[in-house]
Amino acid sequence: MNRTKVVKDMIRLGMRFIPNHLLAYRLCASQSIWFVHPPTGFRCEAGLAFGIPALWLSHERECDARVILYLHGGGYVVGSTRTHLELACRIGRASQAQVMMLEYRLAPENPYPAALEDAVLAYQYLLDNGVKAHNIIVAGDSAGGGLTLATVMAIRDSGLPVPAGAVCLSPWLDLSCCFSSISHRIQRDPIITPERVRFFARHYAAGQSLIDPGISPYFGDLRDLPPVLIQVGSDEILLNECKYFCRRAKRIGVPVHLHVWPHMFHVWHFAARLLPQSRSAIRDIGQFVQTQAPVHRRKAA
Repeated sequence: MNRTKVVKDMIRLGMRFIPNHLLAYRLCASQSIWFVHPPTGFRCEAGLAFGIPALWLSHERECDARVILYLHGGGYVVGSTRTHLELACRIGRASQAQVMMLEYRLAPENPYPAALEDAVLAYQYLLDNGVKAHNIIVAGDSAGGGLTLATVMAIRDSGLPVPAGAVCLSPWLDLSCCFSSISHRIQRDPIITPERVRFFARHYAAGQSLIDPGISPYFGDLRDLPPVLIQVGSDEILLNECKYFCRRAKRIGVPVHLHVWPHMFHVWHFAARLLPQSRSAIRDIGQFVQTQAPVHRRKAA
């Protein structure tokens, strides 16, 4: 049997037992401690970025001066450095980069703009501590992918130097859900449903406009953004908003790279232990990061 189909069937079965309720999502996320572990050879150090908890990841051999500011997914209401630890490590190693995973504030206790404020502060922290903008990549998955683009836009608007690039894994760009709610991929997507994304959107926006660019970067000003890599699966109901975002960006000359992976599901990168497509996608991320944030070494005399 096709391995990808088996994985998707397992995910679809598991999602049937998770009600669309905050406590259920958080209970599931809390179980990650049992099966999410950093690969061998990584050093993990907890710290603070202007008071915001963060986790620094670095491989003992395959690590360089570039830094990835990683923003985890989870619909802005769940997820943590714990749930995304292995994925961030794999991306860091492929990119030969240090990774700063941010424990940004979650909704509904801290709705928009809390997560965005934390992400921009973390970027400012990197700059203040000597990391050059041309050595920084902002990256994230799902809601963290949308937050990545919202963060880069806010950095640009604040007058700070923009990072070398942005990487978005299955990004959620439109919290108004006008694209996802009418997607013809609803029956093919094993993870996301219109009901689930609307649930997360309500908690994060907390009554604010769902088309505010800080909430839904799809509706933002795309001028002067750095190079962007977007990876999305062909079976995701988020595919159309990614496609239309890229069309908008390309029309004004933003260097955006959209990679649509056949038969893949939402953030399939998590299945790197099982699927070669996951490992290939992570390798592609590594190549993009190294290209956009090259590290120039001085030659020995």
